[in-house]
This record gives sequence, C-alpha cells and structure tokens, in this order.
Amino acid sequence: MIDEIEYDPPVSVKAGQIQFVEACHPPLVAGGYTAIARQVVKESEQTEIPWNADPYTAELHFAVDAPRFTLDPADIHSVYPPANPSGRYDNTLPHVVLTRRTLPWERTLDGRPPKLGQPFPPWMGLLLVQEDELLIPDSTGRTTSRKHEVRSLPVASKGGDSLLFPHPEKEPPGSVLAPDLGQPPSAMGSDEENRYKNDFCLALDLPAELFKAVAPRIEDLPYLAHVRQMDTGEKEVQAVNDRGWFSLVVGNRLPQPGKDHRALLVSLEGHRDRLEESWQPRSGQHVRLAVLGAWGFKCEGSNDFKGHMKGLTLDSLHLPFSPYSDQSTEAQDIVNAAYARGYTAFNHIMRQGERTVSWYRGPLAPLNHDKPRQIQETASCADELLRYDPDTGLFDVTYAAAWQLGRLLALQNHSFALALSRARKVLRQEAEEGLRRSEVSTMRKALDLERGGCLEQSLMSTLSKGLGERLLKAVPTSSSSSVNDD
Repeated sequence: MIDEIEYDPPVSVKAGQIQFVEACHPPLVAGGYTAIARQVVKESEQTEIPWNADPYTAELHFAVDAPRFTLDPADIHSVYPPANPSGRYDNTLPHVVLTRRTLPWERTLDGRPPKLGQPFPPWMGLLLVQEDELLIPDSTGRTTSRKHEVRSLPVASKGGDSLLFPHPEKEPPGSVLAPDLGQPPSAMGSDEENRYKNDFCLALDLPAELFKAVAPRIEDLPYLAHVRQMDTGEKEVQAVNDRGWFSLVVGNRLPQPGKDHRALLVSLEGHRDRLEESWQPRSGQHVRLAVLGAWGFKCEGSNDFKGHMKGLTLDSLHLPFSPYSDQSTEAQDIVNAAYARGYTAFNHIMRQGERTVSWYRGPLAPLNHDKPRQIQETASCADELLRYDPDTGLFDVTYAAAWQLGRLLALQNHSFALALSRARKVLRQEAEEGLRRSEVSTMRKALDLERGGCLEQSLMSTLSKGLGERLLKAVPTSSSSSVNDD
C-alpha cells in the first residue's frame, strides 16, 4: 500500500500578518513502533505464485521520544500575563507560547498512538488557580497558612513517594490519584522504576474537587491549543525560532480582580478519564499532576500603555546626585557628574584577577548627547573598547559591554550562526583556491610551463619537448655514478 502524500509549501507571511493553524500533529507521536518489511519474489507482476513460499521478512523496533514529565526552559518562549507583575489581566486568558509547533501534540492523553488521519487533543493544559484556593484547611474546615505547593518528586521510586507511585504520609491508600500510564501498582521491578529511577520532576497534589472545577473538559482541549506563524522581522525571538512558527496553550479561566493567581502548565497524560464531565471525585482525594511550568501574578491596577507612561518618572534614568557646589570635594564632583550622565559604578574583575570599580551606563542617557558622526572602526575584542581615565584611574566599560552583549546575541541567533558558518566556509575555500593558484603559478615559472590551460596538459606538453632530458641533466654526476655502481 502506497500512501499519496501531498506537499504543501509553507506559507510565508508578510510584515504585519499572522497565520492561525488549528493544530500541528507530528508524523509520529511518542511511543514504541515496529517497522515490518516483506519481500515476495515473482517472475513477473502477472505471476500469481511467487518463487518463495515464505516471504522474506525483516523487522525494526524503534521508539519516538518526546518531553513527558519535564520541559526544557528553552521550549517556553514567553508567558502572559508575565511572571510576578501586577496589572489589569481580568480580560485576558492566560497563555504560554512554545517554541516548537508540534510540542502540544507530541503525546496523547492515554499514551496510545492516535488513529491515522484523525485529530486528537493536546497532552498538556494550562490551569489557573487563585492563591487562596491552594490553602489547606484544618480538620474543622478553617483556613490555615499552609498551601498545596509544587515540589520536586522522583518520577518512579520503589521506596518512597513518587509521581507514578504515590505513598503520601498520613494519607490513606488511594487518596492520591497518579497519572494512569499503565504502570503496575508497585514500583518494585517495574519498567517505570528501571527507566525513571534517576529522574525527578515537579509535582503538585491538587484537591480533586478543585481539579474538576478548574481543569478543562476533554471536549474543550482542542480549542485551547493552536499554532501561529508570524513575521519575526525586527523582533527578538531569543534565537530559538527564526521561522515564525509558535504553538500556544491557552487557559480556560479568566483572572479575578484583586486576587493573586498562579498559572500551571501541567501534563494531562494519564488523566483522560478525569477530564470527563461524568467523573466524580471522592472527598479527600487529590490529583497528582506533573508541572511543566508555573508562574504567579496579581490582577489589580492597570497594565495598559497609558498607565505605564503615567508611572514613569523623569529621574529614573540616573542615580540621585547632588548639584555642584563650592563646598564639595573633587571626588564628590566626579561621582555626581558621572551620576548625572547616567553612569553607575560596578565591581570589575580584570582578566588578570585584579579587582577594581568601573563606570557603566546603558544605551539610554538622561541628557542630549550631540556626538558628531564618526567612522565606526571594527573591534576584534571587547577590550579594545575599554576607555581609561588617567585622572581618576577608572575604566569605562560601557562600549566594551555593549560589544560583548551584541556578540552573544548574534551567536545565539540560529540564522546568524548558520550564515556566519557559511561565510567562513566560503572564505576558507577562496583562501585555499588562492593558495593553490599561487602554487600553480610558482610551478609554471619554475618549470617554464606554457601559460593558461590545464596544468596537467601543460606539464605533458613540456615533457614532450625535452623537459625530461633537462631534468636528467640536472641530476648531479656523483648521484648518477653511485646509482650506476649499485
């Protein structure tokens, strides 16, 4: 059977445009696979009986891996609302932007490969809880200061508490619902214990009633993740995605004004049945979740552009300084003048290990700096841009730090790194070709070869004109006699 695969070239979006895609399913989700090849030998296609009664068969077992209990921080491009701010976020659903467009669909909720050609929901979800909802009440139901916190747990452990094999202290068996990944009741000798015995992850035991209240239903999951392609020109993409493809996981709950919130990017693999509307948790049960990412924010005040502009102060670009006076010392005048220009002093460890203090300022200055346009000379290292003041004995590391920062930003950009590698390869090839041409030119002059044409042809032509005899005559007589004597 041959599958007909149609190739659709990627859509290149222009500046100011954005393309939305419902989902981006990988060719194979995470799991184990077996490729089987059978060969039947026939005299011709019309022959019904093959030469080999038993077809030649070969099998290949392989596995496709993907993130499961932890997530590389580089896989998260950005989050909204931002981490740890306060603002008016009650009109926006929280969401997380991922750098890989297939990441939300690289696994399935039940751990089994989906049917070919059929869509399936993402395996991760974004939960939003209020901080007061995480408070643990006492036996009388009163609120205490203790909270359900995210903690580090081994993925599988035969001796203690773990993500897949919960053994909570002072809790009856069955009170913590772990992800159902087909693992046995005990970790002793299990495949999970052997595979994940050295792996740790972040986990949270969320009350089952709270989980049912805030978790999305399985019918809603396909609408809470999508893919976007956008123009990344003139945008900082942190060198992880320069083609404009991103996947987004969106929460299903709006923040409440005046509340502290916590956003949790969790793995929903193994919790498929608990996302059904018909699932009813028992009192005192907790759902153990693998936390892939978490951040907090407060919903209050204003976070619009006008509010931020009103919050700016004119003195925010320099440190407080005292104006010049006749009673101030020379050292105070130097420091106040530097503060007025936006400089600050930082501890500076020199390359030789010596410690000093140097001046530094950012690209924004609190004054108009009318500097004449100059020809920018190239610098091979940051030290060439250090400026030394002999009067104070201090360095100004501003331009050196800017050079180093620009170098690091350039090297971590994927496109720039590839372009730099190609440019170096081209320059190296040109240098090697120039060296070869120089060697060939020197050889032509030394052997008095014909100009132009192929070197081999010129050499053969010259040999046919008596170059061999001239080379033989050039051999010293003593060498010739010793050869004859031998």
